[in-house]
Order: sequence, then structure tokens, then C-alpha cells
Amino acid sequence: MSTENDIIAMIKTILQHQGLPETDVELESELYDDGIGLDSLCVAELSAMLEKAYGSDPYTSKVLPRTVTDIVNFYSEV
Repeated sequence: MSTENDIIAMIKTILQHQGLPETDVELESELYDDGIGLDSLCVAELSAMLEKAYGSDPYTSKVLPRTVTDIVNFYSEV
């Protein structure tokens, strides 16, 4: 599986864990508020999942991604 697909799968898993509505998650999807709707608990879970999978994550690296693409790009630059 590609990094893009892995990250999208992680986000979908988080939505399920948090009981949030199932939504299409695409590269251009906004992560917060009017987009997918991730809140701080979701972000903490995503950060932990990314750290476990890739050894680092944008949130603890002081990067605040706004879209799924921002997360994917973080790993292409690392």
C-alpha cells in the first residue's frame, strides 16, 4: 500500500473509533471543521498512529497540516 493509501486508511479508522460519520477521505480533504471534522482527540490519535507507522509525525514536528495532502507531503520531504 502507498503512503497516501495508508494515511487515508488511518483517518478512516479514526473516524470509526470516534463514532464520526463515514465520509470520503481524499487528498484534497480538509482535516478539521468544515472538512473531515477531526477534533483534538482525533488529531492525537492520528499523531500516535503516524508516529508508530513512520517514526515521526507532522504534529510533533511543529507542522500543522490542513489537508491530507499536507500529511503525505510531510513524509515525502522527510
